[in-house]
Amino acid sequence: MSPIRTALFFQDGNFIGREYFSRLVHAGRTPDLLVCVGRMTPESIEIEKIRTAGRWNPPSLPANAPIHRYDRLADEAIPVLLKAERIDVAIQGGVGLLKNPLISTPKFGFLNPHPGRLPQYRGSSCPEWAIWNGDPVVITAHVVDEGLDSGPLVHAGAMPIKSDWDYHDFRANLYGHCATVLIEALNKIEKTDRADWDALKAPQPDTPGLRPLQRIPDEKLAEIGRAHV
Repeated sequence: MSPIRTALFFQDGNFIGREYFSRLVHAGRTPDLLVCVGRMTPESIEIEKIRTAGRWNPPSLPANAPIHRYDRLADEAIPVLLKAERIDVAIQGGVGLLKNPLISTPKFGFLNPHPGRLPQYRGSSCPEWAIWNGDPVVITAHVVDEGLDSGPLVHAGAMPIKSDWDYHDFRANLYGHCATVLIEALNKIEKTDRADWDALKAPQPDTPGLRPLQRIPDEKLAEIGRAHV
């Protein structure tokens, strides 16, 4: 099979994009295209620092990395760029909600490593809700559609959690495991004949009445934070 061409989408200042880039390079999967859309807010950066106690600080992208920068996802130049670069898979590295026609531009689609078992854990605070419920924290790489965490499933893997980790350790290592599942999904896609790509996209089970999770209440989060995970 010929190598797939990938694009990494991220926000300026976003921890997730830096984590994914570093892990992809280490795995020999340096993205063919880097697309920066918008900027992470100072408030969001501070939230990440607080919930990881400053233990999550992925390497910066190389100063000479060729980055295509845009202010908004709706910029019509982005799909044009993806087509020109013959991108097979675009990676959602933390740029907000994606919509058509952008999400339908890559040949395989946009791939999102979601930190929750789908479809049970859609929405917000999924890793925290899994810990609260005593469930494994499962990362699910799925194809992005216009719904919330509702696109076809490609690959999933439970996050190994060390017995001596506290909540901050857990959060600091969470997106490293997301990157592991992402790379496994990319390997699966690359090993599959392009004519069979649709067969890799498993529809999520029908779950009538299942609603996306809301942000976990502060009192529950505080209780999680006081114990090893």
